[in-house]
Amino acid sequence: MQLRVERPRRRGFWILAGCLAAVLAVMLLWRPLAQVLALTLTAAALCFVAAPLARLYERRLSRPVAALACLLSFALAIAGLAWMLLPALLRELFELARTLPSSIGLVAQWLGGARGWLEGHLPGVALPELDLSALSGALSGLASGTISLAANLADVAGRASMLVVLAYFFLRDRDSILLRLELLLPQSFRPTAVRMAGAACRELRLYLQGQLMIAGAVALLSIAALMIVGVRSALVLGLLVGILNMIPYFGPFIGGVPAVLIALSDGWQKAALTVLALTVVQQLDGSLISPRIMGGLTGFSPALVLVGIYAGARVGGVLGMLLALPVMMTVRTLFRVFVQKYENI
Repeated sequence: MQLRVERPRRRGFWILAGCLAAVLAVMLLWRPLAQVLALTLTAAALCFVAAPLARLYERRLSRPVAALACLLSFALAIAGLAWMLLPALLRELFELARTLPSSIGLVAQWLGGARGWLEGHLPGVALPELDLSALSGALSGLASGTISLAANLADVAGRASMLVVLAYFFLRDRDSILLRLELLLPQSFRPTAVRMAGAACRELRLYLQGQLMIAGAVALLSIAALMIVGVRSALVLGLLVGILNMIPYFGPFIGGVPAVLIALSDGWQKAALTVLALTVVQQLDGSLISPRIMGGLTGFSPALVLVGIYAGARVGGVLGMLLALPVMMTVRTLFRVFVQKYENI
């Protein structure tokens, strides 16, 4: 009788010890595990984006050759863009790093004058002093940071190579990988899981295609508008406006701030023209480009989008803000399919 009581206790002890050891191992190895997970998820995302092109190649080629041709097509497209844009981008990045600190110093000077004026007209009120020296120092080191990044090209090339290899195997073996993932699920839940994954992939693909088209259109319009106004580093700043435009509500403001700061170094008149030009671009986007491309695909209320973007910013900064809406759409699609299955709605 005593043995029957001790065996469950010993089994529970070993289970608890194993769980604690697993938690401790994850805590100690969290950094390399996080890097491996990020690399794997990035390769999976690349496979997701490249899958439609791979299917086109598979009409004429075998699966391995089609996967290789798909990745080579992406590499050639990126190399072509880099050959055309990289010299100008680097030149404008260095110009941006040189100009931004003086623009921030000018803003700090204006704010100091406004602070003195308010304190002179509001006796007894002491306003806090704004210290922008840390931001100015960080921006003045942007050029040196770019040079140090060039010194780490070996590490970047190694990670990029591993990413390409993983994406190739994901593309080549995607059916078997998905089948194995499906077999890990309980048999009763598999049909629902397949429907959920298919619906989420379709909605995400439509969203990403639409957002990339909108970002490209806004970037081209912003580059043209900044060049017309005469803002320096118009190519870099326009691309930044287009990329950050994918963040609802906050993106246009975040992307437009550097352009206005650069324009301030040439006077407040050019800064005002820059604000006007970017406002016109955003009006074209809001009234013409986005409604025609996206329509009502997201379907979220503004309050829910704001909450999601705030949560994404708290978790992952600007990257979290960019990914907030796709994650919300995925969760909504999964929940919708689950409810339709089990609640007959």
